[in-house]
Amino acid sequence: MKIYTLPLLFYIASMMLSSPVSARERIYLMAGQSNMMGLAHTYNLPASYKSTPPNVSFVYKGSARPLARGKHIGPEVSFAHAVARAFPHDQHTIVKFAATGSHIREWFPGETFYIGMMRQLGIFVPQEKPQIDAIIWMQGEGDAFNRERANQYAHNLTYFIKVLRRELDAPMTPFIMGVIDPIGRDFPEVSLVQENQRRVNATVPNTHLIPAEGVSKIYDNIHFNALGQVEMGKRFARKYIELVGGR
Repeated sequence: MKIYTLPLLFYIASMMLSSPVSARERIYLMAGQSNMMGLAHTYNLPASYKSTPPNVSFVYKGSARPLARGKHIGPEVSFAHAVARAFPHDQHTIVKFAATGSHIREWFPGETFYIGMMRQLGIFVPQEKPQIDAIIWMQGEGDAFNRERANQYAHNLTYFIKVLRRELDAPMTPFIMGVIDPIGRDFPEVSLVQENQRRVNATVPNTHLIPAEGVSKIYDNIHFNALGQVEMGKRFARKYIELVGGR
């Protein structure tokens, strides 16, 4: 029979508590149009965001790559840093697919963007049924061009969420979407699309709407600048961490 001294027992207990026994892979799908793609210049990022956390993998444009290495960045940078800090023992894989100027029907199954998104996810997350921990969605400006598209936005977004969750075998995966907030005559139906975003948020289970008020933009008053993308990424991450009980 082994007899342990009290200091040794304390040591064993502390090692068990600090050991990443429950470490796992978390997979995030980020998709949408130009504010997901990002037109913010990387050189305007704070220095602390110009490196990739060691427990983060980022996939974009068909390849795995470091964060903040291209000319432009989206919300993935600050999102990645936030979830990496919240779950330091887990591996985080972010797969991003974005298409500027796209409207929601172009993301339906069988359409080019949906096919491309699912192909990229399948290549870099090769499990037959991967667990997708969150879907981060930034899209809707392309449906604010005219009233017909804007009127149908709630119906079309609800359909998209339903079929995407079904294909991913993830019926209750959080769908975290950003409120669109472009300013200008080119987007006459912004308020109607926003109303339909709120309707989806109220009627589709486990959808979460992230406000864009106060988020800074570049000169066109449409696209987030570097600090704006940092803020949106933090807001997306904050909601995800709140949902899953991180720190």
